[in-house]
Amino acid sequence: MSPAEQQQVVERFLTALTGGDVQGLLDVLAPDVVVVADGGGLAPAALRPISGAPRVANALSRFRQLVPDVDITTPLVNGGVAARIDPGGEFDTAITFVVEDGRIARMYAVRNPHKLGRLDQVAELRR
Repeated sequence: MSPAEQQQVVERFLTALTGGDVQGLLDVLAPDVVVVADGGGLAPAALRPISGAPRVANALSRFRQLVPDVDITTPLVNGGVAARIDPGGEFDTAITFVVEDGRIARMYAVRNPHKLGRLDQVAELRR
């Protein structure tokens, strides 16, 4: 799948997420989607992976109510389309996606502030 196609899938997801559109979430999530969150004990996050489109859509359906004032951008992280969630202008969550067959199969949400701080830095890779 091309980066442009991945971007379209992520944009559909974010539109459904911010609109509280449960059916839109179900349409873009793979039936066996898994969400893993990392709060590092410093930020609220699901303690166990959330599996299955209905459970994930239900968990995310309240996003708009919980975070009414949010900026979301879609930077590249590790070469893939990601989402940067900034409620009230503060960097709060980074989500990376695995997109398969036009649907989101895996999501990895990082909320640990120690890890988020590194995402704004460009790392130089050496051999």
